[in-house]
Amino acid sequence: MLVTIETIKTHLRLPTDADSELDPYLEQLHDAAKDYIEKYIGRELPWVDVDDEDSDSNSTEEMLPSSVLQALLILIAEFFENREQTVISASVAEIPVVHRLLHFYRTGLGI
Repeated sequence: MLVTIETIKTHLRLPTDADSELDPYLEQLHDAAKDYIEKYIGRELPWVDVDDEDSDSNSTEEMLPSSVLQALLILIAEFFENREQTVISASVAEIPVVHRLLHFYRTGLGI
């Protein structure tokens, strides 16, 4: 996992109890968000930049840029809050912050 269950629970403002019934579901949401990001930027997470190959960092959270980790948490929260396919009696608007956070990490843009 790119972030810990505790980090996800803190972001979602859930109790950080160990071995919660929600943990497998949160792991599933994490994997879905990771898959989305990998497809959007065109590379697997985590990646290692040439400048970072000699880094002694052991934590995956430390290996990725903060904006990528934030996009991951935002997507997890989106998936957690919107578990249904349809919304009844609500105004829905897409917030493009995830795409903004990930834009500069995309590969193959021709620039």
